Amino acid sequence: MKLSDQKKATWESKLRESGMIGPIDTIQEHTKGDLWDPGQISGDFFFTKEKFVYVSGGLIGRVSFSIPYNKITGLKLCNIGFIPLLPTGIRVTYTNDNGKTEKKKCSVLKRKQWLAYLQEKTGVMSN
Repeated sequence: MKLSDQKKATWESKLRESGMIGPIDTIQEHTKGDLWDPGQISGDFFFTKEKFVYVSGGLIGRVSFSIPYNKITGLKLCNIGFIPLLPTGIRVTYTNDNGKTEKKKCSVLKRKQWLAYLQEKTGVMSN
């Protein structure tokens, strides 16, 4: 989804202020979707030059993360839902700042397109 220049500048400012992206990092792509952690949390996914970023949209259960592409170690298509039947998920495996492996289940439309984009940015092929 293409952001207007004004919305892109606003989001970049917010992400920089929160420390989620660096001072020269910029948003390249954006899509809306859901994080499953463990329930469904709607929000925005940003693909910057350096990071994969998520910011939830609701007031309850505010969640966000910012993962440098070079910390992503695995990408896999997955199903999501309380009974995982919906084929809209991408499981992102990464190493956090403490060296621990973590996984995020991200649900987006056109998931194969976004998986390919993440593969290009990370050099990690899906398994």
